[in-house]
Amino acid sequence: MAHRPADAGPVSVPETAAPGGQDTLTRLLQPIFLGSHFYHAAKHCGEWLLNHQHAVAPSFHLVTEGQCRLTWQDGQEEMLAERELVFFPGDTPHQLMPGPREAVCHPNMVSLHSPQPGTGLVCGQFRFLHNVPPTWFHQLPRIVRLPVAIRHTALDQVVNAIIDEMISHDSPGHELTVNALANALLTMVLRHCLQHSLLDPRSLGAFLDPPISRAINLLHEDPTRHWTVAQLATQAGLSRSSLSERFPRVVGTTVANYRARLRMILADQALARGESVMGAMLASGYRSESTFRKAYQRIRGMPPRRLHHPPA
Repeated sequence: MAHRPADAGPVSVPETAAPGGQDTLTRLLQPIFLGSHFYHAAKHCGEWLLNHQHAVAPSFHLVTEGQCRLTWQDGQEEMLAERELVFFPGDTPHQLMPGPREAVCHPNMVSLHSPQPGTGLVCGQFRFLHNVPPTWFHQLPRIVRLPVAIRHTALDQVVNAIIDEMISHDSPGHELTVNALANALLTMVLRHCLQHSLLDPRSLGAFLDPPISRAINLLHEDPTRHWTVAQLATQAGLSRSSLSERFPRVVGTTVANYRARLRMILADQALARGESVMGAMLASGYRSESTFRKAYQRIRGMPPRRLHHPPA
């Protein structure tokens, strides 16, 4: 993914202050952002593999030491450098494995503060209301890479503080501190995306359109309900034709496609918990396995698969 040169400085972001003095990003995040948690922090040596088969929540990886190779489902690969932060707005399926210069040693996983050489990784997720990420995250690429060279000072300080805290895991108040830092991390990453034109502030403002926000909230509150466009339009205070025209203009996809994506998130969460394909089908509101399989293949580009061994 192309980035602006590090010395070019961030682009100017227009003011998007809303009534009451809150900016658009704050108004969009504050009601739905529930916080962060870390699910993996360790140093890997020798041959190793971290497999992220199913999207669970927007996530991030932070390479604290060494380097590693990221492989996408389509076979594309990217190298992640030491101290690099990567953000996955949709937690697209991927794998992490050793880089080409990994030291030859017995496969092992040790704590981050171990002197043994290896690849240090800190991985976390961001939680949102109803376990569904913000609608406008679809504007972002499947990965946002933030190497040291392009991070502004405040973001770099948060990243370094997270690394220090994860290494000093027995410090008083450790869990409260790292979770607070991760919460700040999300805001700073999204600020970076605005400053480097990965998010359009004017498009974000459109998501505050009251009738569309109402329709989106209804879909999120009950994503397994078989909403018709007419039912949703009535609840949102629009005509059927107005909602059909206005929703894709604001959100970037149709009501039907948006609802299908929500249902696939529920299916992925069920699969990540180790449930069967049938369990994922029921969790996402489908009643026909063949219909569910076709929908999953169309949206995810692969058939649904049970995850027998969730990543550590």
